This record gives sequence, structure tokens and C-alpha cells, in this order.
Amino acid sequence: MSAPTSAPAIDVERFVRLTDVPLDEAYALLANPRTRLTLHVLSACEPPLSVDRLTDAVAGRDDADERAVRLSLNHVVLPKLEAHDVLEYDCDADTVRLDRPVVAAADPVADLAGIPESSSNDPPRDSAD
Repeated sequence: MSAPTSAPAIDVERFVRLTDVPLDEAYALLANPRTRLTLHVLSACEPPLSVDRLTDAVAGRDDADERAVRLSLNHVVLPKLEAHDVLEYDCDADTVRLDRPVVAAADPVADLAGIPESSSNDPPRDSAD
């Protein structure tokens, strides 16, 4: 499995404050570039987001094909984040819900993939604490 060509940085201490994931576990989770990219996409988009749209957005910044990205999301990234109560992953409905941004969305990852940040004309999701 190849890693994304450009995974945005994440403020780990902020992530820990917002998710209650212990620091060492947060570092282990965020070591995966695709996890960081996934969190940026989910933090920039209105929930819930379909796994198809998430896959498109992540694959837009990744050097792997969409099939490889989707497999990685379904079998590694999303289950690990759900196990740490960072997000809700409904594999039956094929949706992901991140209730609030957990990373600063300084890098408009979702825009690069053509995914609107919300379904209305609302302002972008606030990434402030």
C-alpha cells in the first residue's frame, strides 16, 4: 500500500484535547499519512459523508488508485478511528460521521477533490477549539 504524496500536518496536542485519545495512541494513529488526510477531509466536510465521497477526496491527494484507498479506509483507517471514538463509521450505510472538526482545516483538502464543505450555502465548518 502506498502512502499519500502529501498528507497535511496535524496539531497532535489539539487532536488529543478534542478527542480524548491518549497522547501516545494519538501519535500512533496519526503516524499513518492516510489517517491524517482522512481527518482533514472529514473536518472540512459536513457530516455524514459517504465512504465513496471520502474515498474520492483522499484519492485526489494520494498516489494510490481509488480501490486501494477504499480498502485502506474500510479495513484500517476508519475502524481504528472508530475504535478510539474519534468518529462513527457505519459500514452498512457506508457513511462516516465526524461530529466536529478535530484538526485545523488550513489545507482545503476537500476543495481539491471537488467536494463541497456543506450541502447549503453555510459558511465552512469552524475548526476552532
